[in-house]
Amino acid sequence: MTQKTTEKIFASILFFFATLLTGLMSFVALGFVWARIRPSKRQETQRSEGFLADEQRALDFYRIFSFAYDVLNPYFYTNDMRRDIVSQLPGGTEMRVLDLGCGTGYTTIGVLGREDVREVVGLDMNSVQLKRAAKKLSGEKRRVEISRGDADQLPFIDESFDAVISVGAVENFPHPEKVLKELTRVTKPNGTIVVGGPEMSWFSKLGINRVLYTPSAQEMEKVFREANLVEIKTLLTGVKTFFGTGKYVIYAVGTKPA
Repeated sequence: MTQKTTEKIFASILFFFATLLTGLMSFVALGFVWARIRPSKRQETQRSEGFLADEQRALDFYRIFSFAYDVLNPYFYTNDMRRDIVSQLPGGTEMRVLDLGCGTGYTTIGVLGREDVREVVGLDMNSVQLKRAAKKLSGEKRRVEISRGDADQLPFIDESFDAVISVGAVENFPHPEKVLKELTRVTKPNGTIVVGGPEMSWFSKLGINRVLYTPSAQEMEKVFREANLVEIKTLLTGVKTFFGTGKYVIYAVGTKPA
């Protein structure tokens, strides 16, 4: 048995048990959401589908799921995946980067690993997640700012950032086109925007697309074009296991024109 096969078997076992635990925690969290369900504020023009593509429902869900988030998330969004996605940010000097939907700061840590980044601003709506992020990133106070805010109405002036990254938040956006236009607004000319989340064709096999907004490559590209971004590309990544999980995360990259 080769080392590569052994590693794949080990990854498959870990992925399997992490999936079981995630399903259990998700079931409990969704039960909490159902118990607190309120009339939807969605408009008929809403583009995205998915039960949790709703601001209040997503907030309620993560009030429960946050307890297991840091333990389970690295099995689905690994260090290698994070490195690949963060590497899509162009090289620069003293860059200021926005991490939208930063959660507990997992992607933020990856961005901070780059020597060309001067500051990372982590923004999220969930106060529970932000408290965990602040604690986790306490050693990087000089380079990190944690803020609470709405992705549809970012609390930043125009052209505030050299680049923007958002991983694991798009699945909760009721209006992804509005969010992309906001990201474009706060990005400097020639700046890069990277957005990643669950991919439609893989998650639709499990019916999870009914719970989360899971965009396809075509839809991600369309939303990026509507935000007037150029040099758009989409890529797939994931943990390679014997369950065929190598391409369950999609991320799109675009550039704001000069």
